Amino acid sequence: MNYSTPIITDLNTFPALPDSAQLAILLPTGRWNAMARSIIGAFLGVANEEVIVLIGDNSESKEKRDFLKGIRKVNPYIISVSHKKNVGARNNFFYLLDWCKDIEYTAQSADDDWVSPSYHTDAYETLKTTPSASCAETGSAWVDIGDRKLVNISQPSMCGDTPLQRISGWNATTARITCYNTSRRAALQAGMDFLRASPLLGLTMHENLWELSRLSEGDFISTAGNGVFVHYPEYGSKSGDPTQRFYNLLCKDAGLAFPAIYFMGLNTAIQCAVFIGGKYSPIRDKNERNACAAHVFQHIYQNAFISRFSSDESRSATFELFKARPDIIDSFVRYTHPEFCERPVLSNELIEWFIQIIAFFESEASGHNTSQALTRFLKL
Repeated sequence: MNYSTPIITDLNTFPALPDSAQLAILLPTGRWNAMARSIIGAFLGVANEEVIVLIGDNSESKEKRDFLKGIRKVNPYIISVSHKKNVGARNNFFYLLDWCKDIEYTAQSADDDWVSPSYHTDAYETLKTTPSASCAETGSAWVDIGDRKLVNISQPSMCGDTPLQRISGWNATTARITCYNTSRRAALQAGMDFLRASPLLGLTMHENLWELSRLSEGDFISTAGNGVFVHYPEYGSKSGDPTQRFYNLLCKDAGLAFPAIYFMGLNTAIQCAVFIGGKYSPIRDKNERNACAAHVFQHIYQNAFISRFSSDESRSATFELFKARPDIIDSFVRYTHPEFCERPVLSNELIEWFIQIIAFFESEASGHNTSQALTRFLKL
């Protein structure tokens, strides 16, 4: 057995994995502190011939690399790579997913969340005996947003004979950590491809794409168990200004002005509908794709976008913001009218309006042209 922990300079270089592996638990990590050491060390009793742990180290820390080498000497099924230079959280995450693409099941953890040893493996056992399922949680998930109050965010089962039946039970705005749940690796591929290609992230878009991709392929099963996952969200906590954190995460690097963050719910509604109804969709039947896309758009539009503009104060602020663009204001009035919002429908005209908004918030100095990239990506 090879006990090395290689330093990676190419994101297309993947160390060999044992043929016996059936579940890969992915741990992207950039931190080097007591919590990270504890999380990594806790997997010593989890990894084995069948269940491997794959670690992508983004820290550029020699001390951490030495620590990971020591971990592997104790348990060779905890397999690590260290990126020579920090490749960013997104690229590190995609690297781990690409690395495990030939393993049937996958799950994810984090170096700032707490997970009990059996949380992922119990769900793996559930999936092995449930052919209709693409994802499972066996146990419970909790969140602490900084007030020391744990809130149960375990999701209900979402089952059905068709994708629409399963997606109809899905909630895009509730707190959840389903990105971390144990899944069939193949059921993530479509969502991963879309996320990788998208030029602009949206609020909870990552979670939504993962869930929609899996529900297109099979059931989400939630069963009782002893496993526990506790999430400490960096972007959704009560400390500091959450809107500023989400802006930094979604809009800042795209070269967009701060008010763009208030339209990221619309971005998510459009892109999730385009995903489930378009060329990236894992749903083969065209009628089913269209029905799912219509449902997804309506659900996210009503619950994650339009609710931001329900007050007179927010509408007045929007009119003031776009006072130099009466065309954008006219479309805003149209697409926030109660009659439209009662049953919103995605159209090319609505997408064009959204891209006009993105173009309005673009800064030439940033060197980005996100609106043009979105136009190409959404194929208007």
